[in-house]
Amino acid sequence: MYPKIIVPVDGSEISYKALDTALFFSEKLGSNITAIHVMEDIPVTNIESQKLLNDMLEISAVCKRQGENILSKCSESARNRDLNVNTVLLKGNPASIILDFCKNGKYDLIIMGNRGIGKVKEIILGSVSSKILHNSTCPILLIK
Repeated sequence: MYPKIIVPVDGSEISYKALDTALFFSEKLGSNITAIHVMEDIPVTNIESQKLLNDMLEISAVCKRQGENILSKCSESARNRDLNVNTVLLKGNPASIILDFCKNGKYDLIIMGNRGIGKVKEIILGSVSSKILHNSTCPILLIK
């Protein structure tokens, strides 16, 4: 029914709840799960100050480590249930990257939280969730 499921995770409680739902699908349906974390791209072009450039590069490195930790937690959750999860760390605009990755990977279902820990929280639905909901070519299961 859903052989390939993608789960965007951002470290929020709701994104881990979405992962738990995907792992349940995997237990019941044998679905392959991919957890994806997208780091926001930090622009470092046209920075003339070496100190500022170094600071921006350090921030980028910290974001990468945080992303790796988030995905490591996803792998651990799967292992605790005797399951496997593929993990992918990418950089860019989260909604665009997730949509492209889903389409190119021919995923059958997106399971994600209705809001995450983005820069600006929207009142009803998170901005990444909203963009994916309105532009996805495959079914979406939003978790609250």
